[in-house]
Amino acid sequence: MLKILLCYCSVLLILTSCKPFDIGQSTQTKTTYEVSLGAIGSEKDYFLQKGFHGSAVPSYKSPIKVSVITKPFNKQTYKAFVKAKTLQSVDVMVDYIDSIPDKPVYVQLQIVDKIAIIKALNGKENKDVKDYLSLRPYADILTSISLVYNAKDMEAINDADAIFLEEIGLKTYALQLYKDSKKTETIPFNRGIVFEYKASNCCWKESEKHQIDIVDLVNTYSNCPHSTYRSAKRAKKTMNYYKL
Repeated sequence: MLKILLCYCSVLLILTSCKPFDIGQSTQTKTTYEVSLGAIGSEKDYFLQKGFHGSAVPSYKSPIKVSVITKPFNKQTYKAFVKAKTLQSVDVMVDYIDSIPDKPVYVQLQIVDKIAIIKALNGKENKDVKDYLSLRPYADILTSISLVYNAKDMEAINDADAIFLEEIGLKTYALQLYKDSKKTETIPFNRGIVFEYKASNCCWKESEKHQIDIVDLVNTYSNCPHSTYRSAKRAKKTMNYYKL
């Protein structure tokens, strides 16, 4: 009986460790703001606008891998899209009829290279951004957005072999599409209508160089890993000053 129990626990541990990591919330948050992946800010709730309010844009000097999931609209997502469209000046049309089985689709973009994001946030080029995050433990980083592009852009995204978040100007980002290892097209976020997002928060810990660094990203409703903290101030209190 003991052998069976130990075997079961071992299998469960393996399955858990192999589970894909999701750096966003379990559910999407509706928004009417025009936002982009990797931006930093906080949630706002106004009379006409609800969602993410950007306050900082980090420098991502290296391309960051993005995954793409194509999803069909339902009543809730279409309603969110229509509301966002009234406040975002982009000419994108979606013909949604509830009684017709074949529904129009949108794309959910998610950052999958968490290590690249963490490395960038701890870099010298993002010192001001890191200081900002250290003082605001509930500041969010956009790690997933749902949006609709025009038919041509949607086709290009679905046809791409790989997609990266890349800088096209000073702290201005777009999707860089690759096909057969070659760049094929650059699609700015402002060519689409964003209506949902997922956000992540930073976890802090003392580094080997005795600095307080960002060591992980977790969704809003998850705890930070053992010996790491949502608050940089709390992580600083645990520093061993005898090692300095």
